[in-house]
Amino acid sequence: MSKSRIYRKVLPAFFIIVILAVLPIRVAYTQYEGNVFSGTYLRVGLNDYGVLGVLSEEEGDVGFQYPIGYEFESLATGWWGDGWSIFYGENEAGFSPDDGPWGTIEEISPVVRVDAVKDGYIKTCILTTSDEQLQLTFKFRFINDKKYLILVMFIKNIGSTTIQNLEVKKIVDWDVWCPYLGYEYDNFWGMDNIRRPNMNLAVAFLNSSAFGGGEDGDFGIESTDMLKPVYMGFASREKPTDYDLDWDDYQYRGIYAPYKVSISYKGTTSAYFDGCLVYQWLLGTLKPGETKVLHFVYAAGDSLDELEKNVAQAFKMAVTIR
Repeated sequence: MSKSRIYRKVLPAFFIIVILAVLPIRVAYTQYEGNVFSGTYLRVGLNDYGVLGVLSEEEGDVGFQYPIGYEFESLATGWWGDGWSIFYGENEAGFSPDDGPWGTIEEISPVVRVDAVKDGYIKTCILTTSDEQLQLTFKFRFINDKKYLILVMFIKNIGSTTIQNLEVKKIVDWDVWCPYLGYEYDNFWGMDNIRRPNMNLAVAFLNSSAFGGGEDGDFGIESTDMLKPVYMGFASREKPTDYDLDWDDYQYRGIYAPYKVSISYKGTTSAYFDGCLVYQWLLGTLKPGETKVLHFVYAAGDSLDELEKNVAQAFKMAVTIR
């Protein structure tokens, strides 16, 4: 079942004022605080809590844009669906812009650093859980002339006892070109585990065939010829224990009744729906001083082949990030 979505932008000004008056200003501000980076191909909004999704006064809602432009936004749409959660022993923590920080990071402010490098930026966000058991470090690598973004997550036990039953979840709710298509959230979805079984790449994509049953002018588009193929993907270098291409509550342990569909050798799939990627890793124990690392890639391409090549290239760089 798809999660319901509400457009914040259509709220009357009166209700916005009432909401802001009720909510703590600090929370309303920090949930969408971050940096916006633009390159040759991508504009991304990098939140201070290790996810995509920034509300910028100058540039609007920014998550992942390819090509650059609000009409081609694919993450910061409706429900801001990029987030993570971590479970350890009896404790838990997590973040997505719409839900904010919860668990042992609820009252924690991240330590943020942005470093300019010759070909882009490195953004580092560090969170220390309130129980002083975990240090969570998120390092983004934005490269000006690439169609991908790298995120490396470091999970370190800074406590004095071994952590049991460590579980990590990552969610990415692709809504490819949603503003361009009005209120239509459906995309073709698939897991690229037939063509590239070691890539752990979940793909959401559009092409003109998606609108073959409609008439020209649907979704505010004058002609379906204007829709070139476009592919968005999220990949993990570390194979997830399980995954779901439909909705699963990332604020709880486990994956329940997962929906799975593979992309064929021809790069097509019949799955056309409003989905959300959920990856899960069961990482076992974490000893004092030990760090476990997960390498992620967000990428775009004008074909599935290009998307796969971009992810493969990003993986090579991701392992060099310390």
